[in-house]
Amino acid sequence: MPQPADLASVRAFVERELVDFGAEPDAITDQARLEELEIDSLGVVELTASVKREFAVDVPLEALTKDLTVAAVVALIQDAAAA
Repeated sequence: MPQPADLASVRAFVERELVDFGAEPDAITDQARLEELEIDSLGVVELTASVKREFAVDVPLEALTKDLTVAAVVALIQDAAAA
């Protein structure tokens, strides 16, 4: 069953996923870029699959780039869930 896509839920999900991919929890801020958190291309692919499982929404792979900030990733997921 999909999870609610409110800000707190999405932010917690993204943070959990980034830690699972190897990011240091203290380094995860809204302004941190995925690349700075050492999230590679495979991590981005896995994140899109996790988003689909967790929230039952598709976020286009090309929209999730390593150059995005954590806040931008959260916003993309919320926008996709609201559509």
